[in-house]
Amino acid sequence: MTEISGAGTGWRDMLSPGQRGAVLLISSGVGMHAFNDLAIAASIPVAYAALDSLPFLPLAYALFFLGVVLGGLLSAELRARLGARRTAVTGALLFSTGVALTALAWTGWVFALGRALQGLSDGIIVALCYGLIPDLIRKDLVARVFSVEAIVWAVAAGLGPLAGGYATEALGWRAAMLVCLPLVLIFFVAALPVLGEAHRRADLSARRPAGLPVLLALTGTLCFALPTALPGRAWGAALVLAGLALFALALRIDGKRDKAFFPRRFFSLSVTGRGAWLNFLMPISQSATTVFLALALTAIWGMSPIWVGWIIITLALSWSGTAMVLSNLTVRQRAGLLRFGPMLQVVGLSCVAIGLGTSVLPIVLVGQVLSGASFGMVWGPATEVIMRITPEADKTRVSSFLPVLQTTGFAVGAGLVGWVAGMSGLTETLGTKVTAPIYVLWGSAAALSCIAATLALGMRPATEELTS
Repeated sequence: MTEISGAGTGWRDMLSPGQRGAVLLISSGVGMHAFNDLAIAASIPVAYAALDSLPFLPLAYALFFLGVVLGGLLSAELRARLGARRTAVTGALLFSTGVALTALAWTGWVFALGRALQGLSDGIIVALCYGLIPDLIRKDLVARVFSVEAIVWAVAAGLGPLAGGYATEALGWRAAMLVCLPLVLIFFVAALPVLGEAHRRADLSARRPAGLPVLLALTGTLCFALPTALPGRAWGAALVLAGLALFALALRIDGKRDKAFFPRRFFSLSVTGRGAWLNFLMPISQSATTVFLALALTAIWGMSPIWVGWIIITLALSWSGTAMVLSNLTVRQRAGLLRFGPMLQVVGLSCVAIGLGTSVLPIVLVGQVLSGASFGMVWGPATEVIMRITPEADKTRVSSFLPVLQTTGFAVGAGLVGWVAGMSGLTETLGTKVTAPIYVLWGSAAALSCIAATLALGMRPATEELTS
């Protein structure tokens, strides 16, 4: 990587008196989210097993992701009304409360409530941190800040599983829930001096009111999550149908408003709509691995939390590595590869299923790498294609909705895979000779990825036009 020359753009300027506090604040906020997510991934199944609540494991994931979505939607509103400092403090207090609930949980429901509060605070804090970058960071250092955040994620990926795994093995799963508290303290301490009077409140006049459509969409997401609280209940399918109906109603009502909250062409068959579908469907499919892989690795191979954590992060590392490789290609090449990303996810999920079903760990690792590569092929290029055809006035709004949409997909997916797992008896049969539930769950996820693959292939004429 070549160093950018010129005054004011070197790494030392990131630590100058006017910038170091802001960099510390933003990095600790993003790091708190990343470290917490990666450090306890292998410990959550251990906690639910100890609480005798394994059938409700997906509920913790569903409520966490739902909280992230809600927090992301509320962050700008809270900042506008309370100011950045109070919003940051509120987020830190919510996160600390969630950590305390998970560490002290006496039932799976209490643990899930703690994860929901952590998700809510994550959504608030991460959206706030990225929103503060143009306000706190000099324009010539913005690119450096994003590089720092990439380093933060890399460090979290490396140290998170070690910290959480060692804490679980040495002190128990309750101690593992507390490993991110130092970052919470750093964020809290940095927020007080950095976010002064200049960042108290934002202009309310330009905001787009959320209103009924957002409430309906969030209720629909909750309907998808609730079947995880009804493991083995066939009538949980009614909640899935209710969720679909509420999503459709929310988009219909919002589409008739003069000042729509959701981007107009989301979930259509236009290029923007297809890109939105990809960012929604692929996380739903991937939720099978997100929710159940750690549990499966422990049940089938008896792995320690440390090794489980390392295997889980292979997906994130593959995602980042693929994105870095693709960044060196042309726009036309990235758009062309985008169309085959979901198909790679189909292969990856199938490999995970085969590896778990046959107890061959290398096949699982191949599946993880392929699944991560599929997201690396789709997320950045799809966002790039969508932003190229989005009117200038809507670019900020559309770009902010895409990550929310992806997280919503994980929330919906956690609920759906939890219901499928409950109906198939997955948690009761993992580690036994009964492998059919494994193929049912990951096979269903791969089938859904096939729908995403069909939508991606349909983007071909438009992407060729865009990149010509």
